Amino acid sequence: MSLLNGIRRIALCCVVCVFSGAAAAQATHYSVKLAPDFERRLLRGEEVIEFQADARVAEWQKQPGLEVISAKVSDGEVTVAEQALLVRLRSGGKHRLRIRYKATAGKGLRWLDDNAGLFTAFYCEAWMVCDNSPGQRATLQLEIVVPFKPLTNGANGFRAVGPGRSGKEWRGRDGDHFVFEQSDPVQTYLFSFGVARLVVGNDGMFSIYAESMNANKAAFAKTADAYAFLRAAAWVDPMNLHYTQAFLPGRGLGQEAAGMTLMSQDDLADLTAKDDVQLMAHELAHQWWGVTVGIRSWSDFWLNEGFAEFMSDAYIERRQGRAAYDQQIAVLRERMKKLREEGKDRPLHWEKWKDAHEALGPIPYVKGALFLDRLRAELGDEIFWQGIGLYTSGNARRLVDSGDFKRAMEEARGRDLRALFDDEVYH
Repeated sequence: MSLLNGIRRIALCCVVCVFSGAAAAQATHYSVKLAPDFERRLLRGEEVIEFQADARVAEWQKQPGLEVISAKVSDGEVTVAEQALLVRLRSGGKHRLRIRYKATAGKGLRWLDDNAGLFTAFYCEAWMVCDNSPGQRATLQLEIVVPFKPLTNGANGFRAVGPGRSGKEWRGRDGDHFVFEQSDPVQTYLFSFGVARLVVGNDGMFSIYAESMNANKAAFAKTADAYAFLRAAAWVDPMNLHYTQAFLPGRGLGQEAAGMTLMSQDDLADLTAKDDVQLMAHELAHQWWGVTVGIRSWSDFWLNEGFAEFMSDAYIERRQGRAAYDQQIAVLRERMKKLREEGKDRPLHWEKWKDAHEALGPIPYVKGALFLDRLRAELGDEIFWQGIGLYTSGNARRLVDSGDFKRAMEEARGRDLRALFDDEVYH
């Protein structure tokens, strides 16, 4: 999620599903089938949640705009409240929670103007019952049934794009079906998807969804170049080897997902015509710092956004020179100065955040990127980039906190960095 687009875009309500004990240690699997109704701006859903839990009351939360029609669980009872499903389990073990529901526009679920489609961003509980806490990871099978709305040439035009690996596609009586599989566990805020009139282009490990394929040769080349830079810095492949960029109608997009990013058509034009690579590189960086390496709690959200912001600036340096990088850092310093003047400064590791809504804001982006720039200056390029590689490759497919990053940088430097981290991260 980019700083430039994210701050004005992420005014999306967050609800966190509470899990405890043995259930937290087990990966949850979601099977979701969605059918959008463009005219009514209504999303109909069927969902199965497979999870492991002891005999207790488990709480699965949702947004008020998601109306549960029915909910049943094996070996238990379900009570539906305005913002939660309370599941009373009679025994421990594996359970299945089956839900039918409908969802209207809300925070996390946006319908595009003129029935041009829809997309979701960050908060899964707007369009499915889910656990959005970063300490939980889950797998997903998502099926989207898009109603048939033919173009003049007889084609539908509407396509869905989703997280993970693109699976089966077929046309049924109820519309065009698109299936997406995220087989490696990720946090559920990485389950975003979009539906619009799109065409698809593929170039090896990359796919682009856009209104047309004009000038996309340049977009593929620039994405591949940024990917090579980030892969070299990370020392490890991202969790999802195939990467998709979807450029949707509308403005103010820039949302990472597992193996995918949602952006706007304007962003594609800026990327190809103006060589504005910042947003593309920022969102691509999340495939390592955010997807492959996940945060344990909202307290360390900067490990997602500060890294992505810094890595996009570092890529700009590689592509456009040191002066371009220094200019990016100067802009961040000016923003940080204003945040301090407004009394909005806080530590990067901030345990007073209760949920994603509180964690989001400019500090993780701006202060996080500036700390990485300072760390680079103090350690020197060779040691700094060695530490980045150790941290990323050593924590792939794991949940981390600021302490994990500190230990990796200390290993690279060969000495204690407590004073520096205390100054910049914890105080």
